[in-house]
Amino acid sequence: MVLFGGRNWTGERTLREYGFEDLADRHGLALVSPSFVDNDYWKPEAWSGAALTNELARIERENGISFSRVCLYGYSAGGQCAALFQAWWSGGVTAWGAHGCGVFPARVDGPGAPALVTCGSEDQPRAEISRQFAYRYREAGGALLRKEFPSGHGLDPAALALAKAWFDAVLSEGGETNRLCGEDDTGRILPADRIDPEFRNPLPSDEVRRLWQGTEE
Repeated sequence: MVLFGGRNWTGERTLREYGFEDLADRHGLALVSPSFVDNDYWKPEAWSGAALTNELARIERENGISFSRVCLYGYSAGGQCAALFQAWWSGGVTAWGAHGCGVFPARVDGPGAPALVTCGSEDQPRAEISRQFAYRYREAGGALLRKEFPSGHGLDPAALALAKAWFDAVLSEGGETNRLCGEDDTGRILPADRIDPEFRNPLPSDEVRRLWQGTEE
């Protein structure tokens, strides 16, 4: 799982602030966080894509392991990395998520991997950019969960909690299928076929549903 931090964060800071260790232990994930520093490092075709994939190959060789799946998650500039890298990655990704992201792929060519896109409702124009991307991603056949939190651009702890629960559910084998979905704006929970695709939020677990709705245990 590649974790991209905020603009020019070190990998150490990203790993510390995200706290994805328990998730990694449950699913056998290696956590990798690059310390990218550059004006446009979220554009993988420039240089950062090759730098990251070369480093992953080195980790595989030196540790005798094989990365059979890749997940991506990021906040702010790191969210832009996650959004752009998932479209660029030649082998495809298993799942990806972004919080407070202001740059998404200009085109969505066919169904992508399961995605989570969150943002603070006060973080304009990123919240509206995220909303419009979600519509396009879903209309192309992708499964995308979108949530706005009553906050600004900071890394919202509630967004991190949702991300951990969502990745846990998506990566769990034998999970339930054909679950109910949430509807954008209304917050209603309905069968998927009763929600227009562009407004449909797949809810892969009860915990994800609770966090998406903002309800207490």
